[in-house]
Amino acid sequence: MGQVNVNPPSGPVVTNDGGFGAGMIIGIILLILIVLVLIFYAGPQIFNSGTNTRSFLDILTLV
Repeated sequence: MGQVNVNPPSGPVVTNDGGFGAGMIIGIILLILIVLVLIFYAGPQIFNSGTNTRSFLDILTLV
């Protein structure tokens, strides 16, 4: 017959915290930043396709 531990472990026992997770939050923040950067750089070509506009990268290459 085996030994049985009758004393419960001390402290809270957490099997699943049900949290959102830091990795998911960082991933969403990175996704938002990437979308904002793409809109900032390529915005004039996307939203004003009929006009002769320059992007921020075009302005930087002229310097």
